[in-house]
Amino acid sequence: MYQQQYHQYTIQQQQTWNILYTKRAEALSATVSAPFWAGIDALELKAYFIPDLQKINFLLKRLMGWEVVAVEEALRPRQVLARWAQKKLPVVANLREKPDINSGSSTTDLFHNAFGFLPWMLQPEVADFMQRVGQLSVQVKDPAATELLWRLAQHLLGNGLIRDGEGKVTLLGANLVANGQAAAEALRRENAWHPIVLEEILGQPFKEEESPEVYFVLEGWEDLTRLIDQLEKEGVPLVEIPAQWQALVG
Repeated sequence: MYQQQYHQYTIQQQQTWNILYTKRAEALSATVSAPFWAGIDALELKAYFIPDLQKINFLLKRLMGWEVVAVEEALRPRQVLARWAQKKLPVVANLREKPDINSGSSTTDLFHNAFGFLPWMLQPEVADFMQRVGQLSVQVKDPAATELLWRLAQHLLGNGLIRDGEGKVTLLGANLVANGQAAAEALRRENAWHPIVLEEILGQPFKEEESPEVYFVLEGWEDLTRLIDQLEKEGVPLVEIPAQWQALVG
């Protein structure tokens, strides 16, 4: 099993983390809701050192019953969802070489995973949604269903938006939280904001490394529970997907 080799991070990498964290935290102060910052505090994420995933694991297990699993590179969707079903969260241990906060909307590295996504794991509806999506993927086992479930997760937890307690649309998706350019585009394109409708989300393709055509806006955390309740009740609609997509999903 791959493990984070913390002692192998260089001084330059520690500086890269510090710059990335500081720049994004400052920019996000008015565009991310309070639960994100509560998650930052609960998991003791800091600007001045790269997070130790063993320490994160201890806190996440105690608080949410989830486990962080270090991986060397991004896993395929099917592999990720299978681990979600077991309440395990794969986190890429490698960090980008340069402190570029605009290095692609879906650059998957330690900063994207740990800063952009981990804080939301302290939100019970997020953790529950992820586990149940993973369980559905394991139960159905069809590549087309896996693609749709991954699409759902990416549109919401990757590129989604959410209204805060005052009705303001704020950032949610890890691709937006971790990336300044992607975040600015999402907040600027109000004409691309769509309400949460399961059929529309499943019908909207998700393309790696491309800006979404549509951003789905949660009205509240209960929307995640409603969506997964609907999927479990009605089943995952099976559709024909191109062979090359099946290879990527698998």
